Amino acid sequence: MRTKNPQEARFKALCLSGIMAVRNQEQQRAMATDYLNTAESIAGQAPDGDFLLNLLHRVDREQLAELAGLPLSEVNNLFTPPAEPDTRKLDIEMPGGFVLRNINSDDDASRAVHILQTLNLSPEALAKLIAGPNPQRVAPEPQPAPPASPKEEGGATIQEMVPRFATRKKNKLSAKALYEYGNYHRKFVEWLETRKKKKHIPVHSITRTDVADFIDDLLSDGIGERTISRKYLPALNGLFELAQTIGILPEGQPLVSRGHKVFSKADAKKAAVTKGYKPFTDEELKAIFQPQLLSEAQRPADFWLPMLGLFTGGRISELAQLDITDIQQHDGIWAISINGDGDKSLKTLAATRLIPIHSTLLDCGFLYYVNDTKAHGTKLFPYLTPDTFGSYGATPSERWGKYLDKIGIQDKQKVFHSFRSTSNDRLKQNGVPEESRCQFVGHEHDTVNSRAYSKPHNLQYLLDNVASKLDYPGLDFKALKYSQGQFSEILSNLCARKARQEAHKTAKINRG
Repeated sequence: MRTKNPQEARFKALCLSGIMAVRNQEQQRAMATDYLNTAESIAGQAPDGDFLLNLLHRVDREQLAELAGLPLSEVNNLFTPPAEPDTRKLDIEMPGGFVLRNINSDDDASRAVHILQTLNLSPEALAKLIAGPNPQRVAPEPQPAPPASPKEEGGATIQEMVPRFATRKKNKLSAKALYEYGNYHRKFVEWLETRKKKKHIPVHSITRTDVADFIDDLLSDGIGERTISRKYLPALNGLFELAQTIGILPEGQPLVSRGHKVFSKADAKKAAVTKGYKPFTDEELKAIFQPQLLSEAQRPADFWLPMLGLFTGGRISELAQLDITDIQQHDGIWAISINGDGDKSLKTLAATRLIPIHSTLLDCGFLYYVNDTKAHGTKLFPYLTPDTFGSYGATPSERWGKYLDKIGIQDKQKVFHSFRSTSNDRLKQNGVPEESRCQFVGHEHDTVNSRAYSKPHNLQYLLDNVASKLDYPGLDFKALKYSQGQFSEILSNLCARKARQEAHKTAKINRG
């Protein structure tokens, strides 16, 4: 709005809203006139009463459904009259001089136009349908029309699919993933609009060549092959899969977004080696878990998150969001429940798991810390606040990066996630089977046997055969024992600061 004055900004916003509303009404009137002109030219007479609706009723429904790219049942529903029609009689004058007489209700005046908007058909496409050889239709005067492919004439557009995808996946994807997918979708749509030089592009008009050319342009813009394969293409697959699920694309039809090999398997392995997260070496672990990690910790998460990461293989976002109630005892075994309940979120379904607490964590006083946090709310790290996407791990991750820089670990492939690689590798080297490792760290293990014919390991099995294999003989944790109440003053100060910030934020919102 180019102003810092709230009243001026509101005034400008109202003006813009008014202008947009007027323009929308003008577009609706123009569309209505377009369809009525089509009806008049076909029948050789001015539309009267429910003429346009009657004309539409004469069109072959199957052809209409095929042309619009909609299920036949959905097209039939469009023509179903209201259950209790209003019996009032109205005469309505339309733009261009047309008058609709004896309208049954004020809703009937726009019903035909609503049907055509839903079908997304041009007046020319409508004329071609009505003017066909079917003897049951109105016989029109021959109308010259340029040849057009049905794929170009109508159907749900790719522009419509973007918000529909966001609605469908709102509760299935994390806020961050949904935001990123939306960005990739919009970039593809903008690219298509520029390429095809139009704003309304039917989904079934998009070809495999379009997607291939989009990939080439991304590569030309400097987007990496790994990013395209792991981010852009899955996002596009989601759009076209949804279109097929809801009947816009025929069932079984190969999706144009699939099968694009941006690089080979060998390239993928090479990228994983050069761009993946590396495990920490024994020397790096000694530098990380020196006594100062506890004695100099300015925040509880500075100490406990790396300890938890080493002995659970958990993601920082999973660990930072834990509730106190997620620390549980089952049949005498202390465990951590990693779940997506409440305000928490998980990356995948496989991330939901119950894992035993390693004996080293218990020896280092983890349960003492859990008890200390109960005076400050419901969270294990009560002073943390989620970021825009609802993740509690953003601030701890940033602080962890600074700690690694401080102790001289500056490899970009060495981050908090390296604990996940470290734990998984240690389990593998100690002979723990892949299926057991996957259950413990929350990875998919997608085989028919593990998915359909067997139950997950119980807590006792995980304690005896998985957690016990996470041993680090080169590390001495004796100097890293937490004493009850050790972080109580820090917790009180951090939680008080958080309360002041939230109060300030609330006051700012209330001021407008």
